[in-house]
Amino acid sequence: MTSPKKKFDGGETVAEILETMPEAQEILLAHGLHCAGCMIGNFERLADGVRGHGMGDAELQKILQDLNEAAEDLNVFAPKKDPFLTKVAAEKVRQFQKEAGQEGAGFKLEALFPPGSEEVTYHLDFLDHPEAGDAVVETEGVKLFLSPQTLRHLQNCRIDFSDAGDEAGFKIEKI
Repeated sequence: MTSPKKKFDGGETVAEILETMPEAQEILLAHGLHCAGCMIGNFERLADGVRGHGMGDAELQKILQDLNEAAEDLNVFAPKKDPFLTKVAAEKVRQFQKEAGQEGAGFKLEALFPPGSEEVTYHLDFLDHPEAGDAVVETEGVKLFLSPQTLRHLQNCRIDFSDAGDEAGFKIEKI
């Protein structure tokens, strides 16, 4: 028997909803709620905010329905696995660390989402310590330093390395 997936119930703060599912901003805006940029959203529950904007329970239920349908489509509440390096990728990281004189440093991997682009780009670096807020994921003896946004983006991903000519480089694949 499978357990039901968690759902938004209106008891979450707007900030918690947006952290869990950044796409929720569009849904809230479609319902006339400009909560994403409001400081009150950091500590006000969604249900209280909806009522504070003069909306009733019917509107709250419609907003929750839209949020939960999107969460279902995006698999937001599915179990998440940390990203991991394949053995080949880990060896390549260690080789690059040695060549750069950065042996033992953490491997900072930052997903960047340029405005107006569907493409994700990645910034790679070696750091002695994680930056504030970074998650540290150890995989194949390598410490990955990941911002919260990057960690969410790379959930359930394998990071491999290919030496195939023009296509050489790290490859990120959903698993």
